[in-house]
Amino acid sequence: MVLSVILDSCVIYPMPLCDTLMRAAEAGLYEFYFSQEILDGATRNLVKKERMVNAKEAHFQKEIKKYFPNGMVEVPDHLITAMTNDPGDHHVVAAAIVAKAEVIVTANLDDFAVEALAPYDIEAWHPDDFLLDLDEQFPGKMITLIQQQSEALKTPPITTAELLDKLEKDNTVPKFARSIRCQMYSQEIVQTAKIALNILGKAAPEGGRCYEGKWYRIWEKGKILTITAKDNRCEILRFENGGIGGYLSSEDVQKFQKFAETLEQKSEELKTQKSEIS
Repeated sequence: MVLSVILDSCVIYPMPLCDTLMRAAEAGLYEFYFSQEILDGATRNLVKKERMVNAKEAHFQKEIKKYFPNGMVEVPDHLITAMTNDPGDHHVVAAAIVAKAEVIVTANLDDFAVEALAPYDIEAWHPDDFLLDLDEQFPGKMITLIQQQSEALKTPPITTAELLDKLEKDNTVPKFARSIRCQMYSQEIVQTAKIALNILGKAAPEGGRCYEGKWYRIWEKGKILTITAKDNRCEILRFENGGIGGYLSSEDVQKFQKFAETLEQKSEELKTQKSEIS
């Protein structure tokens, strides 16, 4: 059973994050509910931050209501005044009660104290944790949605890697962005690391083989391969018994893609040398 969710206005108005959340709801990964006051808060912030002109406010709200015709809830005033969380967000909890929502997704967790929500069996989740949870519940779905989101952005066009950068840096969902990035690019990076060890690797003091580069240390022993960054982040990727985990930055991906090109050239040089010797 999918979660019933209220999105706070603070996660609707950062547009890339809003788009990701809306696409997940449209795909049926959760049930999305909202009130008029929540929508007004979102468009007010968009106009204030000059992300939207006043003339487009009504259109933006109309589109949300069109795509989620069953999402709007009517919140009575007496319920709003009865809430005990932060006064500025009384209406959000009240909307969650009316919607019978299990989760409020908000970047302002301090405004939704656990004790204020507990009587109604509601939890407040940060969007980063919420998107990670969706990714775990529906393997592969969020990757597809992120790729579709990237493909839909035409003015200006944006790559999937650039979209993940925006979600990581501008919209406070770094764990989710890094997790998706790891899933999308880790196999490619592991393959490059194995090629590097095959061509440039040396015996490692702790056993196995390693390659010491300017930015990374690659080490492999048995069924374990690790990549450690030399910028105080320590281990950024681990491949063990077929499973891959870690946190990759977009810069890591770019560096390994360039490294792969260098290794290909090196491999061709070695083949030429062997051919000349034979």
